[in-house]
Amino acid sequence: MKANRLVFENSFDVNPRTGIIRFNGNRMVLKSAEALGIFRRDIVKTLDMERAKGFLLRYGWACGYSAGESVKQSYNWNDIRELIMAGAAMHTLEGVVSVEIELLEVDDHKFEMEGRWYHSYEAAEHVRHFGFSEESICWTLVGYVAGFLAKIYPKELVVFEDKCRGKRDDYCSFIVRTKEHAAPEQLDILKYFKEDSLKHELDAAYKQLKELNHSIVHSETIQKQLTNAMLEGYTLNQLLNMLSEGLHSSLIIEKVNMHKPIATSFKTVEDEQYFIKNHSHIRKRLHKFPIMTMNKQLGNLTVIHDEALTREQKMMIESAISVFSVYLYIQAQIAQSQWQRKSDFLDEMLNGQVAIERMIKKARNIFNFDPNKSSRLIVIAVGFEETETILNYLTIEYPSIECFIKNDEILMILEEQTENSKHVKSFMKQLVTKLKNRFKQVTFHIGIGHNSNELSDIGHSYQDAKLVSRFLQNITPSETQGAIYEDFQHIILFLKTTNPKELIVFYEQVLEHLLKHDQQNSTAFIQTLEVFLNNGGNVNKAAKELNLSIPGFRYRMEKIESLLQEDLRNGEGRFRCQLAIKVYYAVRSLQ
Repeated sequence: MKANRLVFENSFDVNPRTGIIRFNGNRMVLKSAEALGIFRRDIVKTLDMERAKGFLLRYGWACGYSAGESVKQSYNWNDIRELIMAGAAMHTLEGVVSVEIELLEVDDHKFEMEGRWYHSYEAAEHVRHFGFSEESICWTLVGYVAGFLAKIYPKELVVFEDKCRGKRDDYCSFIVRTKEHAAPEQLDILKYFKEDSLKHELDAAYKQLKELNHSIVHSETIQKQLTNAMLEGYTLNQLLNMLSEGLHSSLIIEKVNMHKPIATSFKTVEDEQYFIKNHSHIRKRLHKFPIMTMNKQLGNLTVIHDEALTREQKMMIESAISVFSVYLYIQAQIAQSQWQRKSDFLDEMLNGQVAIERMIKKARNIFNFDPNKSSRLIVIAVGFEETETILNYLTIEYPSIECFIKNDEILMILEEQTENSKHVKSFMKQLVTKLKNRFKQVTFHIGIGHNSNELSDIGHSYQDAKLVSRFLQNITPSETQGAIYEDFQHIILFLKTTNPKELIVFYEQVLEHLLKHDQQNSTAFIQTLEVFLNNGGNVNKAAKELNLSIPGFRYRMEKIESLLQEDLRNGEGRFRCQLAIKVYYAVRSLQ
């Protein structure tokens, strides 16, 4: 018998009375490719992709073995090569795939065959339900060839798919070799054809389901314990310790964009040192999990664990994160409520409508500073959306200083150790340096108000600090700057009533030519003018202070008046120049 004599009409028989269809003597059932695709989809969803692969390979093997038995018994075959070619023809006639054999070498010791598959229904259906794959997926076709050849060839063969439409190749191709001539990686497919494979897979699936059920119960228990502990008022560190005991791992919680943890539970000193050394990078031992609520990330949970986390551990972590997210969200809401109370307190102090005794009592309940001590308000204007991130940083850096948010600005209450402004300037420089180093892409404008000896005056210190901060924003909008009240006390009244930009324009217009002359000629006319004005326009006193002769001083003042285009003999001219100089020195103090 020749393989090319196998034709559909001779092999296919339909009995319309009984409804039985036979193909090459075997009863067949017609099913659509779409139905087989749905069957494949459900198998994958039930068993997972790896187990479905084994099931479909064995299913194809059973179909191929049956076909091989039928074809071998139905005809007289003088040549095994023709019998093999008949198997390819059978596969094509069944409508499964179009087979084209390119290489076939067979003897008693070696078997080698290569061919192509076109129009594979299996590849098309897999892509339809699962998309393209990273590996070949015509598993029933591979199984069919393996089963067919197992019936007609005595030695064990290895069949594998080299190319596949299911992984974006132009066509599917298969290769068959005797086991001893196959590469080691090609032998891996043989494990799927073992007789006990399905039972093993089902046992493994049952074991995994049992383990999964145990993991679910365990994670739910952890979640319940953490939730109850949170409701009982446990701290975040205490909650973290509970989870750490269950995971047998060290744990850290950090807020977003923060380098210092807000809660830790280290099992060993080595873990703590490892985290300190590596916490800014995700390394092998550090497993990070975001803590989210309402699509907003509140922080990160870091787990220090030597090996990959098990599924049960991951489930426990996910359950715990839901509790941590609630805890951090509640803490954020409490913080915002406290900020609002502190903001309202400052507004009440500015209005001055509440008795001071009552305000002191209220301050003790709201703030952590001593209302009986002198203090200064600090206003930090932030050119950055995440003001809370910066507030969290300042809270960690300055745990003893009151910090909160008011109108998108950060406020700090600095208790005075001494009335010497040098101490305040030193603190301000340190604060500016820390913020610039930590938030390199953010611009800050920091104003520190006057020293308030009484609680009733703290609202005015806040006003002054805010005026200084606003003035800095106008002078250097793209550069971080900080200044204290003493640098601006001579013009603070004008800052309250005048737009800062107008003050800057005013001093530049009044002093422009004088400052340009000093710069170009290395003179000090601006200092001469300042001394003259500070002495109320008294020539004799000003000349004496500068160690100049009266004629020499008058000559210098005539030159100054010509540059200023101002009459310094009347009060209006002297006032304009006095104000311009005060603004000039306030700006200069920042340079």
